[in-house]
Amino acid sequence: MIQIIASLLLFLYSYTQTDLNMTLSRVGILQAVQKVFQNIGYYQRPLSMWLYLGLLVILFAVYGKILAHIRNNKIDEKQFWRIVLVTSAILLFSYPAFSYDMFNYMFTAKTVVVYHQNPYEVIPLQFSDIDVWTNFMRWTHLPSAYTPFWIALTVPAYILGFGFLLTTMWSIKLLVLLFHLATIVGIGKILKRIEPKYKVLGMAIFAFNPLIIVEDLVSSHNDVVMMAFAVWAIVFFLEKKKLASWFALSLSVAAKLITAAIIPVWFFIGKKSWRNWILIFMVGGLLAVIATREVLPWYWVWIVPFIAILPSNSTLTSFSSAVSLGLLLRYAPFLYAGSWDPPALILKNIGTVLPIAVWTLIRFRRELWS
Repeated sequence: MIQIIASLLLFLYSYTQTDLNMTLSRVGILQAVQKVFQNIGYYQRPLSMWLYLGLLVILFAVYGKILAHIRNNKIDEKQFWRIVLVTSAILLFSYPAFSYDMFNYMFTAKTVVVYHQNPYEVIPLQFSDIDVWTNFMRWTHLPSAYTPFWIALTVPAYILGFGFLLTTMWSIKLLVLLFHLATIVGIGKILKRIEPKYKVLGMAIFAFNPLIIVEDLVSSHNDVVMMAFAVWAIVFFLEKKKLASWFALSLSVAAKLITAAIIPVWFFIGKKSWRNWILIFMVGGLLAVIATREVLPWYWVWIVPFIAILPSNSTLTSFSSAVSLGLLLRYAPFLYAGSWDPPALILKNIGTVLPIAVWTLIRFRRELWS
């Protein structure tokens, strides 16, 4: 019940970040409600930030409580799925509050379906005189950065939205949501084979992680599409469906490339410590990416599924929680200031490091006194 309340609060908060150039409805009363929410997000920024921080406290407290209940057999698989599905249904209709990527997904599909153009050869800015969607996009001066496979997946979702802003947004959010659920199911199937008593715990480590909730269900980043195929590639391998496994892994790489880092592990999946190795290789891929560009919170989506298939390792779970909190705190300075001008950039990095440093200190003290 608390998770559902937290999801409702997150749903409501997401609309405080509705772009000022966007009108979600032509109905007068709904426009008035939208302006009330936007007023909080854009003109009462300190309040907005504190509301966000309060939401993080609630989400992480609920996360810890759910994991504790599962460990104590107070939540079974049926109850788990009930919470997951209700949470998903609520947040399907949330606004992608913490990223503009959703609108790039939408416009890239529109470029193909409506304008019959190659999104790698044209830029959204070329359509600014005829398409209002470009008013609330970012990176309009660049061609699409998404893979052909991802664009192909979004085309049916765009068609399902009938070209309307909200319905198209929700249809692409539904697409991402389905892959989010597929990832949970895949984690469960893996654990059913190798650690069945931890099946529900492993699924919950992924499903209720606040960063996963924010980045998959609210902002709807396509990273979970890549991870769903990677997780199912493992499922097929364990089921001795080698061809299907390699095909799923290929689709994972086709979705967003980075899972190419774990290809070497496919030569010894099923052998001792293979789960540790797949995590190590994926972390290596993550480090290679952030060595050349800034840290983005949704990159941790690449890692959490592989921590979830190691559910008996509580140290990994707690560390992942600390990292997740640190990454979600990166949004707070922007919510307060409305830009990344100093000192927001410094505060963003401090907020990221602080939970990890506290976790390390607590862990060190426990080891020292044990």
